[in-house]
Amino acid sequence: MIRLVGAVLVLLISGCMTQPNRPPEPISMGGLVFPPDAKAQHLEGYAIVGYDVKADGTVTNVGIVESDPPGVFDEAALTAVRSWRFQPAVQNGERVQYHLTSSVHFKLGESEAYVR
Repeated sequence: MIRLVGAVLVLLISGCMTQPNRPPEPISMGGLVFPPDAKAQHLEGYAIVGYDVKADGTVTNVGIVESDPPGVFDEAALTAVRSWRFQPAVQNGERVQYHLTSSVHFKLGESEAYVR
């Protein structure tokens, strides 16, 4: 009986030491520059960006899902997201590529306004 309890305890402890499944975690999310033309016109808005975080934590496959006003903030949002870095996603103890969608908000008076 003691051996069985010891074996179960070893299995429980070793199970706790394996890396759990988790989504990517942001390390660096700067790089947002308000477009000068939009600033001059006092425009605010957002761009929803879809992208993949690779197994090394870099961003790839960046694209606009939606933006308002259309086309005004797209390039600035894409440039910012391409510069972001993450702790990669983990599934079954392995680093994997992971798809994310983020809203990048552009508000006057704020140098960076990343939401979600």
